Amino acid sequence: MTARRWLINVTVVACTLAGGISIHVLAATTPALYDPRNDPVTSSSTPPPGIEQIAPDVAVEKQPLTGNPLWGVPLRSLSATRERPIFLPSRRPPAPAVAATYTEPVKQANPVEPERPALSLVGIVTGSDDGFAVFISDLTHDVVRLKTGEGHEGWILRSVQAREAVLEKNRRTAVFELPQPTGDRK
Repeated sequence: MTARRWLINVTVVACTLAGGISIHVLAATTPALYDPRNDPVTSSSTPPPGIEQIAPDVAVEKQPLTGNPLWGVPLRSLSATRERPIFLPSRRPPAPAVAATYTEPVKQANPVEPERPALSLVGIVTGSDDGFAVFISDLTHDVVRLKTGEGHEGWILRSVQAREAVLEKNRRTAVFELPQPTGDRK
C-alpha cells in the first residue's frame, strides 16, 4: 500500500469515527482523493470500500495543503463579522466613510501697500561713502536706524543727502526730508 493511499484510508477512518462528516465533505476539502488511474500499485478499477471513485471525465482541482485553512473561505460568507465586528465595543459596524467635499480656498485680497512707509525722519548722518538715517516708526514709536542699502518692511534706504533720505520699494520711491529748524538761533 502506498503512502498516499494509506493517508487517505486513515483520513476516512478518522472522519467516520468523528461522526457526521461524510466522504463528500472530505472530497471537497481534500485534493488527495483516490483515483485508480494515478495509483501504480493497483490495477483494479474498483476503489477500496468507503472511498468514492472519481469519474474519469471529471477533472479534480488540486489545492495545496499548506497555508491558512481559512484562505479557502470566501469573504462573502463572512458577513456576520462585518455586521458585528468583534473589536469594536458597540459591536456595530463603523459608519460608512463620507468623502469630504472640496471647498475652494478663500483668496485673500492683496493688502494695499501704502505709498510711503509709516516712518518719520528725525536724523541724518552723512559720510564720504555711506550714510545713516534715523527714523521713528509712526505705528510702534520705535527708533529705526538704517544704513544705506539696509531695509525696513521692504523699504530700502537708497541714498542719504544733507537733509533728505530716499527709500525705495518695488520701483516706488519715498523721499523724507528733515523739518526746518524752528526757534531762535543766536
